Amino acid sequence: MTAGPDSAADLGARADVERREATRELVEATRALMLAVTVTDTDVETLRAVCDDIQVSMRTLGARTRPRATRVPFDRPGRARIDGEPWTMSAFNPTAPAFDVVFGEHDARARLVANALYEGPPDNVHGGVGAHLMDCMLGVLLQAQGRRSVTATLDLRYLRRTPLDEPLDLYSRIVETRGRKTVAEGWIEHAGTRTVEARGLFVEVPAPTRTP
Repeated sequence: MTAGPDSAADLGARADVERREATRELVEATRALMLAVTVTDTDVETLRAVCDDIQVSMRTLGARTRPRATRVPFDRPGRARIDGEPWTMSAFNPTAPAFDVVFGEHDARARLVANALYEGPPDNVHGGVGAHLMDCMLGVLLQAQGRRSVTATLDLRYLRRTPLDEPLDLYSRIVETRGRKTVAEGWIEHAGTRTVEARGLFVEVPAPTRTP
């Protein structure tokens, strides 16, 4: 018995998976390019030639666009938590550091090495990047619990420097949930010592009308 042709739905789903994977690869390459641009010390002629190449690629990509960035379904972090698999943050955003989050029952952890793209004070992670990382860690933890929430408040304490080019451990956990409101806390560690602490209030909201 021979298998019949794939249905239009199967072909569409396969094309969507292939497009997302190709987009992820492009984002990773773009992030690497951004780092190379940030730290290059090459000659002026090469800089101008590379700029021309980038302009060509920009026009090619810009010929067909969507109104917003690529997103994944809301329930994917929750499925990763249930399956015991890591979840990659910022897989489709080249401006943000990408890192894998591992979920516990009511907590999460991750590890990353921040490079020169995210520098604030010399040799240290920018404070705004630390805040971004904490908001991501707290927010995705709630998302993995199936709670579609937005940040209402995020309080941070910067305890000491957070160095570039060294492993950083990120943590988050849920403190309490009352109705639509959840309090969560998180922190960044370097070599076992906390460098940043965060505490946030998150409020559950209805699902958006557009595709998540």
